[in-house]
Amino acid sequence: MDGKPKLADGWALEVASMVWATGFKPDFGWIELPVFGEDGHPVQHRGVVESAPGLYFLGLPFQHSFASAVIGGVGKDARYIAERTTELSVSRDRVRQLQHDTERKLTKPRVGH
Repeated sequence: MDGKPKLADGWALEVASMVWATGFKPDFGWIELPVFGEDGHPVQHRGVVESAPGLYFLGLPFQHSFASAVIGGVGKDARYIAERTTELSVSRDRVRQLQHDTERKLTKPRVGH
C-alpha cells in the first residue's frame, strides 16, 4: 500500500523507518518492495536499503562482518543503523522546514506593492 507497512487487518501504518531484525531464519516474504537481488537477499549496505529510504535490515549473515548475525556482534550493526535513521529523520525535518519557509515567502504579502 504505497510502500507503507500494512497490518493483517489492512490498516496501513505511517512510519518513517522500518528495521527488520531477521532472527535465526530470514523470511522476507512479507516485504513487497523491489529491494531484492537475484539471490533473493536484500540489496543493502550495512543494513541500509538505498532503494527504499527508511527500510533497514539487521542480523543478516555477513551484513558487515562475520559477527553480524550473532548476538555478540549485532550491536555494531544496530548502532550504525540507528545513526542512519537519525540522519534520515533530520534530513526529512530539514526538507519540511525548507518547504514551510518557501511557502511562507510565496504567500507573504509584499509591502508597498
